[in-house]
Amino acid sequence: MNQIKEEASYAILREKLPETWVMHEYGPDYGIDCVVELFDYVDEKKEIAETLGELFFVQLKASASVEYTTRRAYPRGNVEKGPLKEDTSECYDLPVAKFVLETSELQTVRAMGPAVPVLLILVDVVTKKAFFVCLNDYIDKVLVPEDKDSFSKENKTLYIPVANEIERDEDRLVPLRAYGKRAKMYGAFTKFNFQKKEIDRALGIAAFNHDMSEESVRFMLSTFVETSLSQDIWASHDFWKPVLASHAELGQIKAALEAGIDSSDLPGFVRHCHGVWHRLENLSNMYEELVREWFMPTFLARLCSYPGYEAPRKSI
Repeated sequence: MNQIKEEASYAILREKLPETWVMHEYGPDYGIDCVVELFDYVDEKKEIAETLGELFFVQLKASASVEYTTRRAYPRGNVEKGPLKEDTSECYDLPVAKFVLETSELQTVRAMGPAVPVLLILVDVVTKKAFFVCLNDYIDKVLVPEDKDSFSKENKTLYIPVANEIERDEDRLVPLRAYGKRAKMYGAFTKFNFQKKEIDRALGIAAFNHDMSEESVRFMLSTFVETSLSQDIWASHDFWKPVLASHAELGQIKAALEAGIDSSDLPGFVRHCHGVWHRLENLSNMYEELVREWFMPTFLARLCSYPGYEAPRKSI
């Protein structure tokens, strides 16, 4: 029976994903069931698809008796900064699907770190619906903050928002595309951080500075803007406004450099670039604090992850 449910879950998930995406199945007992590689058509006739160099791993689970319930979520402080503190004056009651997962499987994900997303995808073989939650983020944003001893237990009950249903619809695929691009995001964050520090040095405000000629500064900024714009992170992030704003600012800097900067204006231009790269550097902070909590069974995720605003209700 388990084998039948497993085969059914693969077939159901395959129907939910774009026809161009490829599911590579893994062997048993690895803690990962498959990896989904993202492809897109490159021609108008939609006959040729090429890989995007993007992927996410999957722990695929099937059940004929999914338990649906609600989970109460309160506003809380940033769990990356200290212990969980909740404000119980208001709340959301989130529709969720419960699933018990062995802690050993969670430990595998924890060891992988956050840069390569592993999605738990629960398939209800009765309704033929599939729901996802990113385990890397769940561990850091929900599991450990709520139970510091999580990994000393044999298993844990996870709560998957039913709003995280997978369907072959572009709006529904936005989170999966974002997870597929995550490794590229972390690579870009490292680039931006390095570039910001070098601009600090050019302004003489780093811990260690060295004199740079005007020509060297111009060449450095031109190199930085070309390298930054070449990062494959700017597409598929239309839903995250800071990325769009940073991309626009880089385009403006490139245009200004190509038009030419007078020597008298260069110091002010470098200071402007410093502000732009400060915002680029800050993308990683926002990603950690906000983006990694999207699509979790939390108050913040309910506010930020889904279209349509619904006011929280006052707690009784």
